[in-house]
Amino acid sequence: MTRNVKTKWGIHMVELHKFTKDEMLQPIQNLSGGQKAKLLLLKMIVDQCETLILDEPTRNFSPLTTPVLCRALTAFDGVIISISHDRRYLHEVATTVYELTSDGLTKIK
Repeated sequence: MTRNVKTKWGIHMVELHKFTKDEMLQPIQNLSGGQKAKLLLLKMIVDQCETLILDEPTRNFSPLTTPVLCRALTAFDGVIISISHDRRYLHEVATTVYELTSDGLTKIK
């Protein structure tokens, strides 16, 4: 891929993940926690990481961004190890779910 094609593809990916034009022009240090989390997740997907370890991945995302996140993670080809209380996220993304209780670890899906 040429640099120009990579740049256009990268901008397209950022737009798909609900970054506004204003957010794309901001220095990273000026972004909110949720914006930084979206950017980091997008970088991991673009870098083709094999494993994602996510702690409450929907916590910092807006209701408009959460479905985009779920679609991106569902399409992810690698392994996702995730901790979440978000039942909708678990239902949409997870293929296997374990619950940790005082009695131990139990497979529930």
